[in-house]
Amino acid sequence: MLEKLLQPFLALALTAALAACGTDSGSSGGSSGTSDGDGSGFSLRLTDAPFDDAARVDITFTEVRLKKVSGGWVTIPVNAANQKINLAALQGTKSEALLSGEDVDADDYEELRLIVSTAAMANTIELSSGGVVELKIPGGSSGLKINGNFSISDMRPTSMVVDIDLRQSIIKAGPNYIMRPVLRLIDGDNFGHVRGKVDSALLTAPSCSDAQVDTFNAVYVYVGHNVSPDDINQRSNLNVDPITTTNITYDTTTSEYMYEAAFLPLGDYTIAFTCNSDLDDLDADDNLQFFNIQNVTVQVNDTMFL
Repeated sequence: MLEKLLQPFLALALTAALAACGTDSGSSGGSSGTSDGDGSGFSLRLTDAPFDDAARVDITFTEVRLKKVSGGWVTIPVNAANQKINLAALQGTKSEALLSGEDVDADDYEELRLIVSTAAMANTIELSSGGVVELKIPGGSSGLKINGNFSISDMRPTSMVVDIDLRQSIIKAGPNYIMRPVLRLIDGDNFGHVRGKVDSALLTAPSCSDAQVDTFNAVYVYVGHNVSPDDINQRSNLNVDPITTTNITYDTTTSEYMYEAAFLPLGDYTIAFTCNSDLDDLDADDNLQFFNIQNVTVQVNDTMFL
C-alpha cells in the first residue's frame, strides 16, 4: 500500500529547455552586463531528481545569466567554491547554493541560464557500477535555459530553486552519456512536497525488473488528477511526461522504504509507482508497469494524510 504524507506550501513552476535546442530568441553575447546592485539580494539553489546509473553527477557551473523583460542581460559569476556540484546528492528536499545574496537589479525577468564549463572532465558521472566518465552537455557554454517570468525585488531578498531532473535529462548513447536538461524554476520561499512509504513486497514483485529491493524503483509525479501514467519520451509531443520523479530508498530511522517528491507547485497531481524504471528509454515508448496510482492535491499551508 502506497501511503503519503503531504506537506504543501505554494510553489511556482516554470517551463524549461536547453538553450541549444529549439528557437532561442535571446543571446547572451553582446548584451550581458553586470548588475547595478539595487536589489536586496538574489539567491539560487539547485536540487535534483535522481538518475539510476549514477553514484555521483558532478557539474561545473561558471555563471548565471538573467534576461530582463525590458531587454538586456545581467551576468553573475559563480563563486569558485560553489562551482562544482554533485547533483546526485540533492534528492528530495535537499538543495545546494549556487548563488547567495547577490546584488542584482530589481526588475522583471523572463529567462534564466546556467552556464556550464566546457573544460575536459569538468562534468562527470561516477557510475554505480564503477568508473568515472565524462558527461557531455551540448550547448552548455550557451547556458541551460529556463523560460518564465519572475521578479527580483528591492524590498526583500529573492530566493529561487532550480530542479534538474537527471532521470529525464541524461541519455546513454553507446559509451557516452549526454545531458539534455529538463529543468524547473521554483519560488524558493514557497513550495510543497509529498512524502510516502512503500510496501517492500511491491519492490520485489514478479513484474519488477529484478528481485533486488533497492534497484529500479521510482515514483513518477504527473500534473493533474486521473492522469494515466506513461513513460518518459522526449521525442513525442503526445507523451504525458512526469513533472518530476524520485527514487524509493530505505529510511534507517523508520525502518521503511520511503520516497519524497519535493518542490511541487500548488495544484493537483497523479502519483504512481514503478519497479521498472531501468526500462525507461527517453527517446522511445516503453511498457513500464505502474502501481498504486493515486490523486494528490497540494494546498496552501496544509498537511494531509492520504
